[in-house]
Amino acid sequence: MKITLSRRTIVRAISYLTAAFGVTAGIAIQQHAVARDYRSQLENTYTRALGDLSSYLVNISNDLEKGRYVGTSEQFALMAARIWRESGGAKSALSTLPVSDLHMDNTYKFLSQVGDYAMALSKKAAAGGEPSAEEAENAEALRNYAFKLRDYVDDMQRDIREGRITVDALPSGGGDTKGTRAAHGLAGGFEDVEQTMTGYPTLIYDGPFSDHLLNQRPRMTAALDAVTPDQALEKAALAARVEPSALTRGDDENSNMPLYMFRAGDISVGVTKAGGVPAYLINARSIGAQRMSNQAVFRFAETYLKSLGFENMRATYFETADGICTINYAAVQDDVILYTDLIKVGVALDDGGIVFYDARGYISNHHARALPAPELTAEQAQQSVNQSLRILSSRLALIPTSGQNEVLTWEFQAQTTDNDDEQPRRLLVYINAVNGAEEQILILIETPDGTLTS
Repeated sequence: MKITLSRRTIVRAISYLTAAFGVTAGIAIQQHAVARDYRSQLENTYTRALGDLSSYLVNISNDLEKGRYVGTSEQFALMAARIWRESGGAKSALSTLPVSDLHMDNTYKFLSQVGDYAMALSKKAAAGGEPSAEEAENAEALRNYAFKLRDYVDDMQRDIREGRITVDALPSGGGDTKGTRAAHGLAGGFEDVEQTMTGYPTLIYDGPFSDHLLNQRPRMTAALDAVTPDQALEKAALAARVEPSALTRGDDENSNMPLYMFRAGDISVGVTKAGGVPAYLINARSIGAQRMSNQAVFRFAETYLKSLGFENMRATYFETADGICTINYAAVQDDVILYTDLIKVGVALDDGGIVFYDARGYISNHHARALPAPELTAEQAQQSVNQSLRILSSRLALIPTSGQNEVLTWEFQAQTTDNDDEQPRRLLVYINAVNGAEEQILILIETPDGTLTS
């Protein structure tokens, strides 16, 4: 029997098939988009975990080095507690990464032992004991392994950014076409790490202040009257060095420090709603070839701060990167440097223009203080400094504590002298000016691009 389809039936069938194919294709595209978004979220999670792991390892390494120069058991206990906390954070970051099938026993063991070992040495110091030569060597070996592990993690981050390894849960298959590590995913990179985490000693044991206190209500503007948007616009124009008519109003920032926001091309400026104080400025313009000297850069920055009404500021440390010199300034009161009242100023090295300014640390903490008189002279406070260090200079400084308080200290700039095989290191040691307690140690990092602390 011959079946004949009408033209209308054929057209209808084709229409139905076309619609079906369209629906199927739409579902496939949607699923592909969902899968792509999921993979992007996964990659972001892994990349963030790698960054956290690197930061924890840097902190562990720095504190282990500072431990060599601690002069009091109290400061040693604080440092050991930080190492123990950072090692726990490192293990947590590692557990977020796709390495569960790799049996990272050596790496987890190292991260556990470095924290426990620091706490054991802290207990010994609290009981009046001193680390033996072997224990000091063990701590140095742990520091070196922390640096080595950090270097591997940083290399993986770089390889991910440049596409040499993939961020996936299992090593990718296929031939190696982009280099020796191209055939490995993120997990494959950690296989290499695990192989290096052997050989450190068998351990026998019992077990400058920036971006701080920004979550509190600003002290400087607490008693100041609110300003109008037009008044804030005048302050923003002064900070941006443009005419007020060049700025447009942006969305307000309603944080612990409420701000009026203004923009002009690449420039963004925030001004406090209370008091109308310029809080920060970012100028994202392109930076040309360097033509400015360091001396000119500091002069431009200091002139800028004075134009905004900030007096009695002292430059502390600076860093040069991407054609911008960023200088940290701290307030000074009665010849005491106030490290809690910080302003950062970024000067473009092509023409000396201000392209970055951040006074939020200053606004958060600045207030008139009744500073106590130091009960110890610099010579008396120096007795709490590790005797292996050579003192270069001293001055009074107010520093923040982890409990969001402040303490008056003697700041000693010191230099290591105990190892002829290494370049001398410079440190800042802070001794309580009232009771002689060792409050803080910072390592000065000096490069051709600037001086920072860790």
